[in-house]
Amino acid sequence: MTYKVVVIEDEPLALKKVTRLITEVISDAEIIATLTNNKQILAFLSSDKSADVIFSDIELTDGPVFQTFSKIEPKCPVIFITAYNEYMMEAFETSGIAYLLKPFNKIKLQNAWKKFQQLTNPTQLQSISQLATTMNNLNIAPPKLKLSRITIKTAEKIYFLSINEITLIRADGGLVTAFCKNGKRHYLNENSLQKLMQKINNPDFFQINRSELVQQQYIEKLERYCKNTFAVYITNLVEPVKTSQSRNREFSQWLGLTG
Repeated sequence: MTYKVVVIEDEPLALKKVTRLITEVISDAEIIATLTNNKQILAFLSSDKSADVIFSDIELTDGPVFQTFSKIEPKCPVIFITAYNEYMMEAFETSGIAYLLKPFNKIKLQNAWKKFQQLTNPTQLQSISQLATTMNNLNIAPPKLKLSRITIKTAEKIYFLSINEITLIRADGGLVTAFCKNGKRHYLNENSLQKLMQKINNPDFFQINRSELVQQQYIEKLERYCKNTFAVYITNLVEPVKTSQSRNREFSQWLGLTG
């Protein structure tokens, strides 16, 4: 059997490497299309063409592939290939079956391909379907992974901010910023505090009011601000942040101040 493969990648050198590795590692694969932007992806998914598996980068020059996959979900499994680890949960919420971080080698590609073959094996598909039905009946959700760092893109560069070094995250309208332990401000690419909270998925952070998250290890002291409200002093930030009255009790429990 020959498997029809589509590759989505917008960087010419990366595209050349991926197609070469697929050809070398997977003897029964035929690359039927290489797509470089969301417009081409949408056209392919809207056509009568079909693939058995898609190898896809995530961040393209015209936006993440998820903006297209949310319009038309691929009818085949997707093996994601990316330099960023923060899209993992979103990848597996679509048609993703494997997540390869660049740079990857032949062994990792082989492992991803074995997983694809196992999942598309009729016997295996039946057992997976049975497992999915059981999990749905029991209301069991797959575990979420904690994010280890945030990717920050500016006009000049792309850099990474470790989650462990973030003291405070603040949303102001559509602008979300993070402060690290040396007091430096970082402008994040996210525009929603709630979405960022879900992505971080870290119990060490607490939303103390409508627009601010604090990380527990960087809270230096609390002062009573007014009834049912604390002023919270954060490492290397001059001005304290304040809890809202509605969050104060839960905040105290989170810190272990009350039972």
